[in-house]
Amino acid sequence: MKREVSLGLMLVGLCCIPVVSLGQEPTTAPPPQAAFPPSDKCTTGTPCRNVTGEVVKIEESYWIQFPNGQQTHIRVKPETKIDSRVKVGDSIAAQLMSNGDAEAVIKLSEKPQSVELPKPERNLSDMR
Repeated sequence: MKREVSLGLMLVGLCCIPVVSLGQEPTTAPPPQAAFPPSDKCTTGTPCRNVTGEVVKIEESYWIQFPNGQQTHIRVKPETKIDSRVKVGDSIAAQLMSNGDAEAVIKLSEKPQSVELPKPERNLSDMR
């Protein structure tokens, strides 16, 4: 008898999982990144990463501020492919090699948006 009851409770619990997940708010996806053409300098051994942000300073390198407030710098060399002339305040997307050099820089038409996820309504103690 106990075996059938526990088996029944497990089946009811498994059936409720999809219903619980339907009640949660969907998470927002990050904004789409600029598409860069494949490069022979970007490999598994030396991966490249794409960054998007606003140019805050131009000296020997470009200082980029991300939508979340963090800053980084990218080195622009003579062989860097640049879409158009970039100035302070412009929004750009850059493909960075593993050593920090920019492989390509694209000027964006609009400013990148910060993605904020909704705060969960429950905490860990509510789930226990």
